[in-house]
Amino acid sequence: MRLICATALSLSLGLLVVLAQDKPADPTADRASKLSTLKKKYETEQKELIEQFKKAQTPAEQRGIQAEMRELAIIYAGKVLAIAEENPKDDIGFDASVFIVKSASEVGVSGPDIEKAVGLITEHHAASPKVKEVLLPAMWVRNAGTKLLTAVSEKNPDKDTKGTAFFLRGVLIAQSVDGEEDETKVTALVKSAIDLFEQAKKVAPDAKLGEGTIGKFADTEIEGMKIVLQLFVGKVAPDIESILIDGKKAKLSDYRGKVVLLDFWATWCGPCVRMIPHERALMKKMAGKPFTIISVSVDEKKETLEKFIAKEPMPWVHWWDKGEQNPVLTKYRVQSFPTLYLIDHTGVIRYKWLEAPEDTDLDKAVESLVKYAEKK
Repeated sequence: MRLICATALSLSLGLLVVLAQDKPADPTADRASKLSTLKKKYETEQKELIEQFKKAQTPAEQRGIQAEMRELAIIYAGKVLAIAEENPKDDIGFDASVFIVKSASEVGVSGPDIEKAVGLITEHHAASPKVKEVLLPAMWVRNAGTKLLTAVSEKNPDKDTKGTAFFLRGVLIAQSVDGEEDETKVTALVKSAIDLFEQAKKVAPDAKLGEGTIGKFADTEIEGMKIVLQLFVGKVAPDIESILIDGKKAKLSDYRGKVVLLDFWATWCGPCVRMIPHERALMKKMAGKPFTIISVSVDEKKETLEKFIAKEPMPWVHWWDKGEQNPVLTKYRVQSFPTLYLIDHTGVIRYKWLEAPEDTDLDKAVESLVKYAEKK
């Protein structure tokens, strides 16, 4: 009898072991583990590339490494997307999609897999309290990002998240204004952007965004949008105040009566530097006439500008104030270098270039305006 019991017990234990071995693994835990492993591998490989970038000797080497960083983000986006697509509705699916979007935005890359990740967040997590963290990086994926921001502004119950979405939608439209020369289209875009900024202020004026609040940033953007309508050829140039290279303050209106070439540039900007010899010749040709150049430098340090001018004479007016943080850049919505405005003696914008103009075009424009100024 004891032998039979012992045998039965042994069989039962054996059956339990077999059942334990046959028990299916937890798919959620498996996906979480895969995601964690991929994240760690990606972070390790990106850190190695960052170290290589720091040690690179030439701009060409740096560009090559940056291309590798972007390629790595695309490769891992495809791998991580597979995890997200297994169950896009759960937390792991959300975390996987967020990882894809954030890692892509950090290296400035987009692509089909990244767009799909944004699409999954839009479809399944627009009302999530955690979606706020991915709104800013999703802006990099323009069309898909716009859809996400729209969905969040319509569906999310959290005021701060909703207000942030409204604000970032306005920013995207504001960015699309730059470079658009059709005044009718610009006017419509400006109105749309201002409406969104106003909604953002109404919904969540005190919501934190970076080191400020949505209300504060929205007011700044609204002011900037209104100024955009003044930056067309034929409009009076908005008056601006900056600091001369010697530390004294100066305004654009101080030069009323002269034709002014307002030149936004930097010593690291190749096309800007290539313009200097012709600008110098132009100043010599216009000596004694109502004409001047105002160069607004965006170099990080004033010393960089001063050393450059010491070696490369630029005998005209120079403004420098906080480099790329110069408020003048914001007011004139400068996005690329060189950007040039040719302003007549009454303060009206007559020509605008978003890149270096041909020498003959610049000369012709300056000469005609100077002649008119001399007559008046």
